[in-house]
Amino acid sequence: MADHVFRLKDTPIGTVLVKFYQIIPYTGEAFTRAKALDFWHATPGSGNSWSTALYQGPISTNHVLTEAVAQLHTRCPACTAVRIEQAG
Repeated sequence: MADHVFRLKDTPIGTVLVKFYQIIPYTGEAFTRAKALDFWHATPGSGNSWSTALYQGPISTNHVLTEAVAQLHTRCPACTAVRIEQAG
């Protein structure tokens, strides 16, 4: 599951959830396992659209709301991956 979850309102792309994951060392396979845990723990019918991430992967290559994500990353400096999705 995500180590930290933030809700950003009134962004140019609407309200989004920014989920940070601490995956050390970062590998695509380890991130996939962490996302799968999130999926299995998600509440059915919550309105969250799981399959439509705006971005997911290493924080260093994020291209969505870069300044906001960088500011949030200071709250979890050990986090290495991020998933950004539309809020339901």
